[in-house]
Amino acid sequence: MPVFALLFLLFSQPVVAKTLPATDFQATHNFINKMVSEHHFNKNELLSIFSKVNLIVAEKKQKLTAKKTKSKPMSWDKYRSLFITDTRIKNGIEFWKNNLETLKRAEKTYNVPQEIIVAILGIETNYGHNQGKHPVLETLARLSFGKHRRKKFYKKELQEFLLMSRENTLAPLLIKGSYAGALGYAQFISSSYRYYAVDFDFDGKVDLFSSPVDAIGSIANYFDKHQWHDFGAYARPITLKNSQLKQAKSSTNKPKKNAKYWRSKGFRIDSDINDKTKLAFIKLPQDNNSETWLTFWNFYVLTRYNHDNRYAMTAVHLSEKLKQQFNLTHP
Repeated sequence: MPVFALLFLLFSQPVVAKTLPATDFQATHNFINKMVSEHHFNKNELLSIFSKVNLIVAEKKQKLTAKKTKSKPMSWDKYRSLFITDTRIKNGIEFWKNNLETLKRAEKTYNVPQEIIVAILGIETNYGHNQGKHPVLETLARLSFGKHRRKKFYKKELQEFLLMSRENTLAPLLIKGSYAGALGYAQFISSSYRYYAVDFDFDGKVDLFSSPVDAIGSIANYFDKHQWHDFGAYARPITLKNSQLKQAKSSTNKPKKNAKYWRSKGFRIDSDINDKTKLAFIKLPQDNNSETWLTFWNFYVLTRYNHDNRYAMTAVHLSEKLKQQFNLTHP
């Protein structure tokens, strides 16, 4: 029996069912009441929707997920090889050609280069071909009402998902996405869909599931709203002394201090970089060593899409290869 069918008991009995320890029934009860009182949802409709959701996560699946979470992060070279392939570049060029006018318009509107938009779509969903097969409502509900360490975040996303579904006249039970609840061509989480997705094809609705035009505009808008520097640089390789390596972070590193400061500390910053330009340093661990890079503001903005330096650098490298190949066929 679907877990949420038991929710009807919550409104007639003071005792919360304890038969499924992975599920917080009282939290679910409170969530539904909140959506009704704060966002004017119909309680019976929500109960009907959630009655069709199965929150039971098999014990074997939980152990596999936990094991995966604790595993050693993939090296930079292996990570990069998953996305920068001949096939993905070929598919990217085809997507670029098919959506050239839209990409030009997005670039003109938001000053985000066409190739970086195409690269993001290539990494996220292979240009829309792999948008995910997991029921998003079920995914978010499981992560919100179980024992997940980030359940507060996912509960907020569950709220945003229901609001997004209502605002765009979408059936919440039919929407599928990634294993973590990301949606559509661009793999936006629900809050990003609501705040950054745009109707770029002007058909009166925001559709990231079947409209590549809306997806292109939405990605460009996302970067613009995160303070993208118009056509700014991303990164350069740099060799650091042992005493300087502590400045290179494996995690997201926001540029805070300018080139003049780093020069004063003995860093060999290329002479064409203005003293006022803010910089950061990252390291990308490989199997046998680590690469070190000097990064600019736009690299940091790329990590707002996915908080992983490997992701951002893959987007940069893929975009460069896409642009090179595209220019060969469209001189």
